[in-house]
Amino acid sequence: MTKTKIRSAIDQGFAFLNGKMHRIATTVCSPKDRVELRLPLESQPDKMEKIFTVFEDSFIEIFNKPPGVLSDPKRFKGLVHRLDKETSGLLMRAKTLESQGAFEALFKERRIEKGYLAIVHGKYHNPVTIDLPIARMGRVGGFEQFGIVKGGLKAVTIVKPLYIGKNYTLLECKPITGRTHQIRVHLQAVGYPVVGDLLYGKKESKYPRMYLHSKTLEFEHPFTHQKMTIESPTPRGFDQFFQDLD
Repeated sequence: MTKTKIRSAIDQGFAFLNGKMHRIATTVCSPKDRVELRLPLESQPDKMEKIFTVFEDSFIEIFNKPPGVLSDPKRFKGLVHRLDKETSGLLMRAKTLESQGAFEALFKERRIEKGYLAIVHGKYHNPVTIDLPIARMGRVGGFEQFGIVKGGLKAVTIVKPLYIGKNYTLLECKPITGRTHQIRVHLQAVGYPVVGDLLYGKKESKYPRMYLHSKTLEFEHPFTHQKMTIESPTPRGFDQFFQDLD
């Protein structure tokens, strides 16, 4: 790799010093220090999950985004919403300006119901509605970070356990509002951070990804007026997780 690519990977949070994320490239290390560079998925074509279309008509395309891929409007023309870079799953792009305006309005008016899968640390037993306000906290370690702040924007997430293991739990999460990093912030706030979340969770490098996946989109199509339920396949690694780590 070139020095530029290595520096870029460090800047993006893919470098670890003694198991903890480290973003200062000029740090002087000692002989016993362990330095790890965990490359983003784009740099690992042999391991990269593929982008594939889940649904398409004359107005929209809904495709599956792998983790590690940026929701970039320059790359995916006509995007009507975003996913965090580390989150995998369903993304929607519009094919015309008219459909882009219509679907952006659906998201803004909260008329598209989103469903996520998350694997979290700990045993999470009871379904609950998390209603905690979120606000921007500033940049932490070079990353924009959000948190629970009195007087922040209203944020509501419905959480239900699907499978409880020895050390981890698989959750279904339905965000009623659409705040940045909402699910990650809410789960961290109640003591069950998403596994592999280096910003809000445990700063550990042993996990190959952040285990948050956009699983479903439900809405009434503004042009055909059909009720749509679009579902993404559960990503590889989610199914195997509890056998490997729990």
